[in-house]
Amino acid sequence: MDRRSFKIGQISDIHLVLQDDEHSNHQKSVENFKKALNDVDKFDLDLLVISGDITEHSDKREYEIFFEIMKNYSKSWCMIAGNHDNSEDLAQFSPIQVELKNGDYFYKKTVKDCSIFFLDSSKDFVSSEQLKWLAEEAQKDPREVFLFVHHPPCLCGHLFMDSHYSLKNLEELKKVINEIPNLHSIFVGHYHSSMTVDFGNGKTVYLTPSTQMQLNPNTPDFNVLSTIPGWRYIEYCEGKIHSELHFL
Repeated sequence: MDRRSFKIGQISDIHLVLQDDEHSNHQKSVENFKKALNDVDKFDLDLLVISGDITEHSDKREYEIFFEIMKNYSKSWCMIAGNHDNSEDLAQFSPIQVELKNGDYFYKKTVKDCSIFFLDSSKDFVSSEQLKWLAEEAQKDPREVFLFVHHPPCLCGHLFMDSHYSLKNLEELKKVINEIPNLHSIFVGHYHSSMTVDFGNGKTVYLTPSTQMQLNPNTPDFNVLSTIPGWRYIEYCEGKIHSELHFL
């Protein structure tokens, strides 16, 4: 039996926006993110993952707001870029080191002896270089590995987001994931919904809600269900994933 364990928090789709953006609510985006971060801080986490769409426009000042807020979080955390971010902007404006490979921000972290992979889908696709890297690196660990990526690697039954904003090279990513036998849990954001999707082959995709707003998955049109922020708690213990959602 796998005796490893970890506790991870996931915050996604913050969409921090500037005060001078007349179409969005700066104060609400900041308040919702702070609410989620304060709630996360109550848990004894091994890692907090910020899984993309940190900003609304990938503006320098939006990143400054984010990193200023994150100064108040004292535990271990990491981030990936979403389609509202730009990895090169993130690397340029981040006060912590962001190492790009051909313009993409992807990497592996070891948390409590568990291999966790982070992909960059900020261009609405996952590059072939990342796919090759994921396949090769996952082979090096015979035990269970885990994946975070902003976009879901499959269609999810979300009528609006599946139709308008799914990953451009969905089938390529699906093929690679299907060929990794020790990967069963994929954690994503992007859809502004709390869903659990059966990927097939014993794999599950966990869609984490946004701190900005939640969208109705049952209509083909853009429809906001709620502006209550949410985040996901993830625990791995004795070879099993336990996950729960927290709405504030």
